[in-house]
Amino acid sequence: MRARSAGILLTMGIAAYGDPYVLGQGLHVNDMVNIGGYFSSEFEAKGGEKSVTVDDVAVMAYGEINPMFSYLAELEAVGFYRKNIGNGDERGDQTFHVERFYGDMWLSDAYNIRFGKQLTPIGYWTREPINVLRDTSSNPLYSLLLFPKFLTGIDINGYIPSMEGTKYHLFGQNNSDFDDEYINIPNTHFFGLSIEREISSDFNGGGSIGEYITASNQRTRFLQANGKYDDSRWQVMGEALCAKSEYADRQDGYTLSGYLQGMYRYTPEHAVVGRFEHFNDHHSRYADTIGVVGYSYRPWYPVSIKGEYQWHSMNRENRALFSFSVLF
Repeated sequence: MRARSAGILLTMGIAAYGDPYVLGQGLHVNDMVNIGGYFSSEFEAKGGEKSVTVDDVAVMAYGEINPMFSYLAELEAVGFYRKNIGNGDERGDQTFHVERFYGDMWLSDAYNIRFGKQLTPIGYWTREPINVLRDTSSNPLYSLLLFPKFLTGIDINGYIPSMEGTKYHLFGQNNSDFDDEYINIPNTHFFGLSIEREISSDFNGGGSIGEYITASNQRTRFLQANGKYDDSRWQVMGEALCAKSEYADRQDGYTLSGYLQGMYRYTPEHAVVGRFEHFNDHHSRYADTIGVVGYSYRPWYPVSIKGEYQWHSMNRENRALFSFSVLF
């Protein structure tokens, strides 16, 4: 009771000195402290099994220390709660881990530094980790299996002075990950360069090159390309990556993967989505071709209700997925 009362008093105190709260924009205390968060819940039907999951619960703090320095800290619990509807089995992990924790030093349009645990600046999908901001609940395999989606290191970024509308990211990590609970590919060596150019108001494209060495001493070099067209009603985006890996047993292998996704917004709140993707790892001999058809309803920008069905060339992977997510 004391802890609950203290929390209520703290919330009242913040509300008294901060700006009025607006859903999706966080709680503004002052320029240095903003507090927000999000959560996502899912219903999945796959192979005769049905489950309900509270998948992501997160809280964030962000702000500007001064005109040259800002920060973001995010704590998240993935797999917060899951219930199998068929047998009633319940499980979950309510432990929060550091998903992002970084600072930005703004020096000029051409030269800025982000340091700490951050999202890898490759393509589009990796930079949209929050369900409520995406157009489908699921992620392409491309964005999960081919390169580290988090970087615990430094990203030097900015606009190239001699090339109008062209932005670069030069990033690197030569140390262990910070809180590796949600790291998809643990590594102590990860370097790369990403370039993105605004070709017109509706179209941009770019690419990346990089190298990483995993904890199991697998060295992978990759080449990636991406493009997006968005005129506010139609959106077409795609990414592709080719990777060559050298394994500890001295075997070589290569992986090819990519996706093409189209979306039509017939009103600001309603949209239909289709995605085709392919993944082929020649070393592990794992290959899958996936078709996704989905529907997105966004009654307000911070609230998203989505449904989709996935067809896999590996039939046992077919599934229906529905999600409800909110940005606070």
